[in-house]
Amino acid sequence: MIGAGETPRFKNHSVRRSALYAGPQFGSTLLVAPVASVLAGIYAKYFGLGLATIGGIMLAARIFDAVTDPVVGMLSDRDRVRTGSRKRFIAIGGVAVVPCAYFLIVPPGAVTAGSFAFWYFAFYLALTIFLIPYMAWANEFTQRGQEKTFVFSLLAFIGALGGASFYLLPMTPLFASDEITPEVIRTSAIIGSAIFLPLLFLALKTVPDGAAPPASAPATARPRLAQLQSVILEMALNRPFLVFVGAFMSLGIGVGMWSGMFFIFVDVYLQQGSVFAAISLLGLAVAALAIPIWYRIATRFGKRRSWLFGMAILALVFLLTGFLRTDNAGFGALAGLNIAVMFASGSLSVIAMPMLCDVIDFGRLQNDVERNAVYFSMHSLMTKIQVAIGGAVGMIIAGAFGFSVAAPAQQGLPLTGLLIGVSWGPLLFVLLAMVFIAVMPLNERRMEIVRKRLEQRAERASRSARQAHTNAPLQPVTVPEASHRPSHRASKQASLS
Repeated sequence: MIGAGETPRFKNHSVRRSALYAGPQFGSTLLVAPVASVLAGIYAKYFGLGLATIGGIMLAARIFDAVTDPVVGMLSDRDRVRTGSRKRFIAIGGVAVVPCAYFLIVPPGAVTAGSFAFWYFAFYLALTIFLIPYMAWANEFTQRGQEKTFVFSLLAFIGALGGASFYLLPMTPLFASDEITPEVIRTSAIIGSAIFLPLLFLALKTVPDGAAPPASAPATARPRLAQLQSVILEMALNRPFLVFVGAFMSLGIGVGMWSGMFFIFVDVYLQQGSVFAAISLLGLAVAALAIPIWYRIATRFGKRRSWLFGMAILALVFLLTGFLRTDNAGFGALAGLNIAVMFASGSLSVIAMPMLCDVIDFGRLQNDVERNAVYFSMHSLMTKIQVAIGGAVGMIIAGAFGFSVAAPAQQGLPLTGLLIGVSWGPLLFVLLAMVFIAVMPLNERRMEIVRKRLEQRAERASRSARQAHTNAPLQPVTVPEASHRPSHRASKQASLS
């Protein structure tokens, strides 16, 4: 493994397969970005659903995910043990994501709480079936720690380009204004689908499955109650995983509160909805450019210190958001804050997934069982919970203080509730995340030892298997009785004689 201060060098085929793997991320971002960033505001503003109703449905969907995400992870691990591949799950989920995303973004018929709930649940179930094995796949066709950081950095870079393209859409001649409207997100869904599916099937065809799972993995073969209990126990005893959960969840809830309320804060309170697409586009452009910068920082200073630096920037931005008012929040202030958030979030995009790979490898060394998809299912579940709890908590707090998108002005308690949701609450959660990151026990030096021991274990297992095969007793070979009927060749020789 390359040290924290070294520059990795990859073979051409490693770069090529990483690019092919990450390619579908562009189209999938055009499908997911409207749902994750502006869908709640669109349904509230254009379709008349209340913020409390939307937040309640989001929370209910996360309870549903608490069941489906681990089950999909365990089934994906089981399928890989049996077939050596995750591609069947990835293909099924990828195909299902497209219609579910479209009908969530473009509601068929009258919009009700029931119709929103149905398509919201269906979308996230399809996304789960696709995303969990897809992310686990990345940890299997890559080998070294720096190669894992590279592929996840590339994934984040392409995702940032997809997000920037989404916010660029309303600025094109296709639309009359720069605002994000239902027509804008419909166009994003159509373009995303047209790009996502061809690139996904190209990746499935060309990128290898990765090394076969270890022979010691039969525990993943049956997703039963005892199996689930064993998985929970293993994760509970994996201290780096628990620290990662604390950091990732605290950070995600804080960012979820800010991102879930920022569109409403800008559009409704600050009356700057016309500039939201522009500032979001600038932010995502910076996010894309920040990915290689954070990649260099992480390889130079290590993942833990780099992540802490990014979170310090994020905490400052959330603090400053609380000082914005209608008389001082121009385009420059809003763009500057959003650019800083997107730059700091680049540290999460580059570092979180490779750090989870470290946690998975540590657990594999500890328990001698491969559970890639189960761990990534926990990551998927945490990501969804973050967005839902963050956005929902922000909306519920704002609503409880009397904030309403239909009110002509926001002052007093309603404004206090809005500021808790978009500034003070996110700041508290990010500070808590920094505490967890600071105590993360895994670093580059320890992971070098972990992966070396895993390689030695795999080598011993391979050597034992070869030795067992060599020492196996020969089985008697049964020679079939000769047929009384002469063969064609014998008949031909007899005729010639």
